[in-house]
Amino acid sequence: MNLIKMFLWVVAISLLAAGCSNEGLNSDSNSDTILNQTVVDIVQTSAQLASGTSFEIVGSSSDSTAAINCKPGPNGRRGNGRHNGILDGLSLLAPTDELLAIVDAESASDFRGLRISKSGGATITNYNAAGETVSLPISATDGPQGCSFSGHQFPVYDSLLATIAKTVIDFGSGVTLRRDTVKITRSGKIVITRTVDGATKTEVTTFDNYKVNGIGISGTKTRISTFDKSTGSGTSTTSVADGKITLADGTVATWTSEKSRVSDITLDETTLKPTSGTITTTVDAKVVTSDGTVIYSHKTNAPLIENVACGNRRRGPVSGNLETVYRTDTVQVDFGDGTCTNKTITITFNGVTTTKTIGE
Repeated sequence: MNLIKMFLWVVAISLLAAGCSNEGLNSDSNSDTILNQTVVDIVQTSAQLASGTSFEIVGSSSDSTAAINCKPGPNGRRGNGRHNGILDGLSLLAPTDELLAIVDAESASDFRGLRISKSGGATITNYNAAGETVSLPISATDGPQGCSFSGHQFPVYDSLLATIAKTVIDFGSGVTLRRDTVKITRSGKIVITRTVDGATKTEVTTFDNYKVNGIGISGTKTRISTFDKSTGSGTSTTSVADGKITLADGTVATWTSEKSRVSDITLDETTLKPTSGTITTTVDAKVVTSDGTVIYSHKTNAPLIENVACGNRRRGPVSGNLETVYRTDTVQVDFGDGTCTNKTITITFNGVTTTKTIGE
């Protein structure tokens, strides 16, 4: 089914909708277009995966105002079963199993991925170079999100990670997470090995018979991170080799992903918390079948820029343009003019433009 039939609806249907059966219908007062909630959810997740930050778009499933009449269950999760992953504390949304697998693949080895695995019931063990176990706190909210070594944005976590030579994330023969009608089963392992050479840190992530809801993920993700204390600049480049996503029906898709993240951060010398600076990200990720069918992609048409000084006044990128393709549909997001005060983003879905707001 063409997703446009799922995503765009007429106003009359929304007026007739009862309860949560058509909860995806919502519009902003300044918009001439009705955007189905699924579109907003996909935009929110792809933008988070691309930028490495966590935020909500007003009208998404993680936004409490979107579920006001839908009897939300624990942790804001609604009970209609349509969303396979409102992943706790992360505002990541996966309306389908294949999107859920892409979230897992793109997040693996990030702190966000560690949080997903922890909430999903994995056994996570960290080892130092001597083979001794090392503790790494994985807070639900604090610390890095879509990155590991943070370019000194989170120096405490960077220091801890530098002591960890290997992380094993083990779901064994299968661990199932249930919330309301949502069910996510993961099995297999994700293994992350780390080496440090001066200011350069290298992480290599592999998947050992790893599956989520029956969808297999394989490949090697390599991230190289550096930080120059003399300039306060950190860089991180990530690439995927031999990436494959095997859908439940046996379809094998090639997964490629390239990401560059440049941090220029100023820290408070007492608290070691960032006070100013920018994080600039460019990405190009694709999941494509052998016949050329694009299951999913996201790429930056203009780099995504986060202004650290904005803090909670403006979460997520303050500028940049991200294009997401899901099956036959294309969504572009313009994140704004670069200011902390602007909270409006522009979404163009299959050529039709509307506006949304970044939540507090």
